[in-house]
Amino acid sequence: MRLVDWYLGLSLGRKIVVGVAVAALVFVGSYLASLLILSVTVMRADFPPQGQTPPAPASPKPGASASASASASSAPAIALKIERARWEGDKAVVEGRWQGELSSVDCDLMEGGKAEHVVHWWDRSVAAEQSFSDKTFSQEFVRAKGSVKDRIDPESAYKAVCSAHFSEGWSTGADASMEGHPPG
Repeated sequence: MRLVDWYLGLSLGRKIVVGVAVAALVFVGSYLASLLILSVTVMRADFPPQGQTPPAPASPKPGASASASASASSAPAIALKIERARWEGDKAVVEGRWQGELSSVDCDLMEGGKAEHVVHWWDRSVAAEQSFSDKTFSQEFVRAKGSVKDRIDPESAYKAVCSAHFSEGWSTGADASMEGHPPG
């Protein structure tokens, strides 16, 4: 009752100031509460429950909002598929195709099972070849000349990992185990 008595004892001008201040506090409080709720919701959407891994969708262009990336209707029809990954003598060869308005394809060769790492013995100046009319690509991993200390392990498992970059900043990737065995 003291608060009501205090308010009733104020002049009209002070009642208006108190009313505006209370309304502003309620507005700011509800705004901050909604930001907190939204940030927790977004964090839960970005991180799957413990022990699970998230799906690997096409990634949106940098700066795109979470709601835009969640909407399948806003994403262009893009895809990357590795059709063949194999050893041919002393080189590894990867072939594949894409769907969409491609800018470039980059491939890498990984060695190992669970503890994968990038292979350093191949010549990185040999880029993936792209046929824009056929929407296909190929990459040959050939030994680099010079002082490359990394070597091909004929007992190890290898995997090709490719990423495609499309117009408007979209990208996606694919990987495939190498068929056959590296030279020993």
